[in-house]
Amino acid sequence: MKEYSIEDWFEKYERDITSFLTYYTGFTDVEDLVQDTFLIAINKISKFKGDSNPKTWLIAIARNIVIDRYRRKRVWRRIKHYFASGHGQVPGSEEIIIQNLEQQQLYDAIERLSSQQKEVVILRGILELSSKETGEILKCSSNKVNVTYHRALKKLKELLEEEGFVCEGNRANQRKSKESS
Repeated sequence: MKEYSIEDWFEKYERDITSFLTYYTGFTDVEDLVQDTFLIAINKISKFKGDSNPKTWLIAIARNIVIDRYRRKRVWRRIKHYFASGHGQVPGSEEIIIQNLEQQQLYDAIERLSSQQKEVVILRGILELSSKETGEILKCSSNKVNVTYHRALKKLKELLEEEGFVCEGNRANQRKSKESS
């Protein structure tokens, strides 16, 4: 089997990967993504068969990294409507900070779910798999998936409310209690 050198590839293709990521993401600060691309390449170089150009393989890795990061950021947006109440606002810098804190609260709350609930939330709510697909992966019925998902979302709502997060339907109650005090 032919030996491949990541160091050589870095020298040859780093600029191409950087350019690709800059155009693909729309950001000029892509050094972390470039670094992650080559770190993954180091770990997976044994899987590179040489059927394609190394630059193509590296760009595919870089693309997958961006897609994975985008999916992780969408976690909050996908599940948020279950909890959030204000829509259609353009976020300012303060709003972005609040969203980051809310996203961290959601990650922390998901971590506190049972392992089965956590898996179902990730598969159904984040990866958007169907109940049937989720059931096949977890080796259970789609009905059990739906029940577990419903209970997990209810538990997430409770956990987030414990942390002071205002969930949909809860805001009006909080306003009334503030007005009466």
